[in-house]
Amino acid sequence: MGIAREHGTARIGLVIGGAVVPGEDGTYPVTNPAHPSEVVFDAPAASMAQLHRAVAAARRGAPAWAARSAADRAAAVIAAAEAGVAAVERDDLARLLTREHGKVLWEATFDASTMGMMATGFAPMAADALAGRVHESGTTVEWVPHGVVAAILPFNWPVSVMANKVLPALLTGNTIVVKAPPTCPGTVLLVAAAMSDALPPGVLNVINGPDAALGAALVRHPDVDMVSFTGGVATGQAVMAAAAGTTRTVVLELGGNDAAILAPDVSVNDELAGRLFDAAFVTSGQVCMAIKRLYVHRDRLAETVDALAERLSREVVGDGLVDGVTMGPVHLAGSRDRVESFLAEAEAGGAKVHRPGRVRAEDAGSGGYFVSPALVESPDPAARIVREEQFAPALPILPYDDIDLAVAAANDSSFGLCASIWSSDGALAASVARRLEAGTVFVNTHGLSAIDMYAPMGGWKQSGLGVELGPEGMQAFARQRVVVTGVSLSSAERTS
Repeated sequence: MGIAREHGTARIGLVIGGAVVPGEDGTYPVTNPAHPSEVVFDAPAASMAQLHRAVAAARRGAPAWAARSAADRAAAVIAAAEAGVAAVERDDLARLLTREHGKVLWEATFDASTMGMMATGFAPMAADALAGRVHESGTTVEWVPHGVVAAILPFNWPVSVMANKVLPALLTGNTIVVKAPPTCPGTVLLVAAAMSDALPPGVLNVINGPDAALGAALVRHPDVDMVSFTGGVATGQAVMAAAAGTTRTVVLELGGNDAAILAPDVSVNDELAGRLFDAAFVTSGQVCMAIKRLYVHRDRLAETVDALAERLSREVVGDGLVDGVTMGPVHLAGSRDRVESFLAEAEAGGAKVHRPGRVRAEDAGSGGYFVSPALVESPDPAARIVREEQFAPALPILPYDDIDLAVAAANDSSFGLCASIWSSDGALAASVARRLEAGTVFVNTHGLSAIDMYAPMGGWKQSGLGVELGPEGMQAFARQRVVVTGVSLSSAERTS
């Protein structure tokens, strides 16, 4: 048990059955997106045998964990979350997360440290959501855990998303096997190891490997009862297809191409420009519920572009550990190349591309995956920067002449995660909100900081299946059992 120590630092290993162990398939290098030639650490690669052992450990631990009272489980989960946060502070894991991910340090600190708050918020929510009911007929409806949950994490907010899956799963009586994001698994593995120390063996397990084969095998594993996945649409569809072989429950939180509509009455001042910037460009645009398309009345287009361009001009892109850097690189070289091709296509099609930010001079020659944030003014609505999720710091701004046409354009997408309407006219905002086709509709706000953990979060269309967060998200980690009781047997019937 416990986090092994080598040369005074935490050793990064897999978490299986309460122990931290090396990967039987060796290691592979995890590099720094700001300095790709720098190997941050060698990540453990789990063998298929270790995957089976992790699932078996979760299966062994499931009955006793499910049998504990909700209050007892909640106390253990809160203690585990606190142990995870303590490890972040003790071992300076926010710096590790910045180095393996690329995000700026303040964001890495927030990402790695939120689970204590999440655990205390989720615990009473789970207890209330699973209370069950008794019908006047005597029939009872109760919520019971699925058993073993498989959770597959994305790279963008790895520790927070782990908490978003692990905490509800454990609070509702499941055990869990987590697949870490292969390009930035270190902080996840270390936080999970600390949490596992505060839990019975096998309740929390984490595996890792460099390719998709491990996750696919986990999803298909016959002893997994539920799958919770966050990531891209194509991978989510593959997860759903793989899980169909055993007809198990799947919750998918997938990509978005979120539209935001500024009503004609909205004039974008510095304060609003800052709010829109935060909603679109946090994590270098690598957030599924970020603003990805901004619709602005044609009469307001110039002032909106000017205000946002002025806000972007303050951005310094570079190594997220350096003072004065406000935006880190994107996480992958392919993400950089993809968005740059989107921008080139839009510009060739007649759009005006504004890039008033700058890459820090000291980082310009590092080979890092830096993308100077971009505004794309009046792109062709058919351009990829509009139709596809860019997942990078680039925001198309599209003019409209009639707000009904703006609503139609916002809904003209295969995505339906989030959307927003911004207006000082409450009646207009309410009317537009009712017509936007998305699982979450914001009014005068948008994005990561606007998410309400006490309300369900789930996408429409290709943006997901099922929900997370809120009481409904707690119930997603459980299943209903109905007990119908017939007429009592007579004494003679009992003895015959």
